[in-house]
Amino acid sequence: MPRTGRPRSFDEDRVITGALDVFWRRGYAATSMRDLKDELGILPGSLYAAYGDKHALFLRALELYASGARSQAAALAEGPVLAHLRELLLSVLEAARENPGRGCLLGNTATELLPADEAAEKLVHSGFEALETGIAQGLEAAQRSGEVRADVDCATQARLLLVVMQGLHVVARAEADPHRLTDAIDAALAPLTAK
Repeated sequence: MPRTGRPRSFDEDRVITGALDVFWRRGYAATSMRDLKDELGILPGSLYAAYGDKHALFLRALELYASGARSQAAALAEGPVLAHLRELLLSVLEAARENPGRGCLLGNTATELLPADEAAEKLVHSGFEALETGIAQGLEAAQRSGEVRADVDCATQARLLLVVMQGLHVVARAEADPHRLTDAIDAALAPLTAK
């Protein structure tokens, strides 16, 4: 059914991307509708009319973030998988340097809102599951090509690497020496390499 009423006077993609940035920097609870209005340049009434409430806008932003995680995971099977995994894990350290305190929005949401927020929990779970599945599929492809040892349980290693990734998001906030975390990344990947 076609929508009636006045057309939106803003770019919805820009609003969702901007809201993602605000929620990611401030966290859900610390973000007010006034913050969103100030940063997005849209009146609260327009935000309410378009999205319903802050929570609905947050869920749209979280879905955008989760879709990016799914895309990253899907790209792992292309090319040398272990090198891509290493780059993905190193990108966590780079992000921590460029944007201190941000971490992973999926992980941040898990610690801030779960288990009380069922809608957010579904998005967090699906985002983590997509990452884990993408890593497992990449490892399986690498196993078939001889890049990863034949005796590696790819599903278990994918889960471990997801946990390592989330741990890096947290520890990178406090670790002053990035080389220590780079060493940890290399230690996590070394047992996978076929000789």
